[in-house]
Amino acid sequence: MSKAARERSARERLAEERRRQQARQKQVRLLTAVLGAVVVVAVAVVVIVVAMNSSKDDKKVTANLYKGATAPVQVAADGTVTMGQPNAKGPTVDLYEDFQCPICKEFEKASGDTIKKLAADGKITVKYHILSFVNPEGSPRAAVAGWCAADSGKFLQFHDVAYQNQPDERKALSVDTLKKFGATAGASGDYDKCVSDQKYKSQVKKNNDDGLSTLQQKFGGKAGTPSMLVNGKPVDQNAMFDPSALQKALGTA
Repeated sequence: MSKAARERSARERLAEERRRQQARQKQVRLLTAVLGAVVVVAVAVVVIVVAMNSSKDDKKVTANLYKGATAPVQVAADGTVTMGQPNAKGPTVDLYEDFQCPICKEFEKASGDTIKKLAADGKITVKYHILSFVNPEGSPRAAVAGWCAADSGKFLQFHDVAYQNQPDERKALSVDTLKKFGATAGASGDYDKCVSDQKYKSQVKKNNDDGLSTLQQKFGGKAGTPSMLVNGKPVDQNAMFDPSALQKALGTA
């Protein structure tokens, strides 16, 4: 092989080696970019999860509590909370709700004040039945917290705070959040311990089972919240969300 041929062959081998090096470098750069993107996404996911978890209980609790007069509130041994004047002659309204039920929140926003005023005026007696099935974890905790608030005479206040600050029904209300609800409602004494210990857990389960059974009997096998009975008879849900129609249904218009 001539000297020129040998030099040409060497140049070709060198060029081929450079091409291979460039190809490897390109692969390394591409892999680095991909891995970098994966790391960025992973970090972003972690940040979002941490933010969601931290905001779950750090969210500020607000309250716009009812300013009008209210009827006396009593808690029966079966967990039914009754709001009514001692001499009330109007109908008895059984109201079935779940603190994590978003439609209940809308009902309270539309007609909650009307219910309170009618009870304060002695035109109706209201029995609140707090069910606990919408969120398997959060609903029972919240129902227990309602009882705990009732122990310190703050059921109605807790009731309003819970609905005004209600999270997505898929996000279970935590013990810490329910303690904040109680503090905002003015609950005191052993409220926090009552919530932490889930003092009324077994009674809440019984109330839920009994309430759903009653609704199924009254509504042809269906049970949901919010639901209302007036002297034991079902009220059309559409009327529940219209204060004027509701008063007519209650015979108090």
